[in-house]
Formats: sequence, structure tokens, C-alpha cells
Amino acid sequence: MPTHRFLGNLHDCYHSTDTRANGELAAKLQGQNVVIAGSGRGIGRATAELFSYGAKSLSLVALEQDEVDETGSICKKLNPTVEIYCQALDVCDPVAVRKFLDNVVSRFGSIDTLIMNAGRPPQWLPTHEGDPLIWWNTAEVSMRGAYNFSRYALPYMRKQEHGGRIIFTSSAGAHSNQGMSSYTLGKLGMVRLAEIIHVENHDQKVKAFAIHPGAIATRFFHDFKNKVDGKTDDLKYVSADAEGELKSAKTAVAILGGGDVDWDTPYLAGGMMTVLASGQLDFMSGRYVDCAMRIEDLIEEKDAVVKHDLYRVRLHAGENDFLPRLDY
Repeated sequence: MPTHRFLGNLHDCYHSTDTRANGELAAKLQGQNVVIAGSGRGIGRATAELFSYGAKSLSLVALEQDEVDETGSICKKLNPTVEIYCQALDVCDPVAVRKFLDNVVSRFGSIDTLIMNAGRPPQWLPTHEGDPLIWWNTAEVSMRGAYNFSRYALPYMRKQEHGGRIIFTSSAGAHSNQGMSSYTLGKLGMVRLAEIIHVENHDQKVKAFAIHPGAIATRFFHDFKNKVDGKTDDLKYVSADAEGELKSAKTAVAILGGGDVDWDTPYLAGGMMTVLASGQLDFMSGRYVDCAMRIEDLIEEKDAVVKHDLYRVRLHAGENDFLPRLDY
């Protein structure tokens, strides 16, 4: 994966997507109340950091309270004026998600940008070899998390004059067809859910996007690598006794690369998400966004994207038949 460059060739954010250097971009985020689920480390933490330079508030979620508190503390140091609300919860729990989002609105008055970044790694095994509980939990975190946060944020966004924006951390893995079926289906579901949310809510100015964040060495990869290397003292995402875990870890490391790899930084995804929140790429709502692409190239391609209905998952039923179309 790290040696294959998907739709773009960026490895990090750059001036157009970096609020640390681009004051104009940071200014476009002023007044926004931003929710980030899955912000305890990695992509979520980097995204929170970049949003902290412009947003009014950051409401941060992770499974571990200490990790999300650390993210909040980092953001507060970067910008002492940003308001921080942190909570540990399971994104698959609709009651907890609803209560959290109700509290966000009670505290800050709105939800302007919602990012569902929480995820769980798959077993890298054929469908006939995987552990059923791990298979389902992998798909569940992506799909139930995306649905739960959308379900309880959308009523607020639909009432807001300015609408709102929802961003799902999907993956290029959504377009895979072997070896990690649970991950593929969960991430593909996020792509289609973004499209559905766009179609159902565009009249209320709600936008929705599904991104590929890049090839990033998150804790997922490090747990796989440590399992292969026999370092099993602290493996959050690899079970000690589930069927197929060692084979899965070996496969993942072989595919992703086990040595010195030119990984992308988590700020690649975070930077693109600040741009999506700024409204510059609203024409990509309901579509798949590769964070390795330059935003200038996407903007230049806008007319073709709309005319030819690009960056969507569709049924190719004939030479010129792609179903369904996204006509608005």
C-alpha cells in the first residue's frame, strides 16, 4: 500500500491544506463547532490539531479517556482560545452518541462539522478463515459509528440555516475485493452513506464526504508488526487467542510493508478535512475524496466531476450506463 499512490501523489498536507501556515484557511473555520470521533491518536489527533487553529470548539471522542484528554490538551496549547469538550465512548452505542451530541449543542449551540474517524482494523484473511466476531466488529465500527453520529447530528444540521458538513474516514480499501472483506464492506458502506446523506439533505445545505486518508502507519499497523515480531505486551487490536491472528498479522505486514516505508503523515488527511469543512470542495459532496490529491486539481476538474458524475461508486451496466447518477 505505501508504494502504491492511489489517485494522488501527496504524502503530507501542504500550504493550501495546512492551517498552521495558511491563515486564510484557518479563518474559514472561525466560528465552527467541530466534532471528531476517533480523535485519541493518529489521524484523529492530527485533524484536531489542524482544526484548533481556526475552530471555535472541538468536541473530541475516543474509546480511551486519557488519550482523548491528551488530544484536547495538545489542541488547547496550540490555541488557548479554542473550547474543548472530551469524552470517551463507544461509537457503536447509539444512546451514548446521542447524549454526547445533545451535550455538544447544549454547550456550543451547533454542530457545523462532524468527522467520524473511528475505526477498527480487519483480519487480513480470506472470508472462509476469519474470526466471525472480529469480522463483524470491524464492519460495525465503521458503519454503526457513521450511522449513529449522522443520525443524531443531522436533525441539528437540518435546522441550521447554514446546514453542516459530515466527513467519514473511509479508505481506498473500500475498493478492494479480497483478503479483508469486513474492512472493505465497512468502508464501502461509508462511501455510499455519504452519497445517501447528500441526496437526502442537500436542500438543507448539508454536505457529506467519504475520504481516503492516505497510507498512514497508525496503531493498527504497529500492532500487526509487533505481533509478527513477537512483541505482544501491548496489542490493542490483535487478540492473543482469536483464530488466524498471526497469519493475519503476517499478511498485513507483507502487504503494507514491514521495513522502512515512506508512509504518509496523518496531517495529509487532517488538512484535506479542514478544506472540506471550509466549503471549498462542496461540489464533491456525496463523493469519494482522495486526500493525496491537490485541491487545486480537484477544483480545476469541477465541471468534469459534475458532468461525468466522477468519484462515485456506481453500477457500470454498459458502455455509457452508470447507475445511479448524482444529478445535484
